[in-house]
Amino acid sequence: MKKVVLFGAVLLTGTFLSAQDIVGAVGKTKGKIQFEDFRTIQAEGASEVLLSKADKINFTSQSIEITKICNCGNYIAAMTQSLNGDLFYLPMHGKQISKVNAGSKTGVLLDIPNAKINPKDQATFHARMTTTPDGNMYALNNGGTELLRISPNGTVQNLGGIPEIAALAKKLGVETAVYGGDMVADAFGNLYVLSASAHVFKINVNSLKTDYLGKINGLPEKYTVNGAAVEKDGSVLLGTSSLEKGLYSLDIETLEATFKMNYDWAVYDLSSANFLRQAEMDQLATLKSHYSLYPTIVKNSQLNIVSRSQDKTKLEVSVWDLNQKKVYSSALNLQSMGEFQVQLSGNLQPGIYVLKAVNHEGKEVINTKFTLVR
Repeated sequence: MKKVVLFGAVLLTGTFLSAQDIVGAVGKTKGKIQFEDFRTIQAEGASEVLLSKADKINFTSQSIEITKICNCGNYIAAMTQSLNGDLFYLPMHGKQISKVNAGSKTGVLLDIPNAKINPKDQATFHARMTTTPDGNMYALNNGGTELLRISPNGTVQNLGGIPEIAALAKKLGVETAVYGGDMVADAFGNLYVLSASAHVFKINVNSLKTDYLGKINGLPEKYTVNGAAVEKDGSVLLGTSSLEKGLYSLDIETLEATFKMNYDWAVYDLSSANFLRQAEMDQLATLKSHYSLYPTIVKNSQLNIVSRSQDKTKLEVSVWDLNQKKVYSSALNLQSMGEFQVQLSGNLQPGIYVLKAVNHEGKEVINTKFTLVR
């Protein structure tokens, strides 16, 4: 470990922000990438500076030798906060993630394993980050070829690529259509990627199965989505660095955006402590078991088993018709919190079924009716 002193961003307070506050990486001039500071963006439009590019922090690097450090400078491509309030951020084409502790004013530079970052190729830049309820953080590059998982203690895993993102760019004939933007997470641990040109994807972090949800409606023609964060009411706040001024509110279910308020600062990224679909998870939390089927209206033969436990376990899953005949069975390995998908046989007829799941100790943890529709 080698210590270096850098000009970077330091939290000026040691307290974690309240849930209604959203933190943004912002700049003074619309239409330019010129990072100035990190600040809160509150519902009433109030703003408070938390971090400045002129502040000093003491970094420790994981590298044995440090020849060049890319600090904040003019470019912050992606940022998020861990559940305990530490700040994680990436410069535009940086090969290391910065982790900053609020209280001690110290940080760690985290190496990205097997990174293929080319300063001359924007597709390789990690431009969006978010935090999931299990405490992990994720960063995704522009081209969708590298999804990183960052643990709260700073361990970085390179999970590989998300082919569906590049596939949409190829279909549209515009490579940059999937570049930039930001990510948010839901209470089940899924990621939602919003590109700068307003295309939205949903990624299951356990299977990396990715669905294209569509394009956001209601934004001005030249508005770029550069930042996104979940608000307390479950809507998504959108910010921009384009010449179009203003913050917009997005309904993730309908992908309809509406104007919320003027905001003169250029927004490069946003983060909050809130999650999408929190009300749904809160409802499941009232159940005695840590595992459940959700939702109970099943489409396209795809079941979602929700785990609210960090424990690793193996579930023996079976599906029964109302005549108590077993029509499906499989084993499902659960590694953490989140949604785990089970694909039923395509020849099952629409109707009412019962899903049962038994854990590795032989205890039945799910016994739930569901309706299969086509």
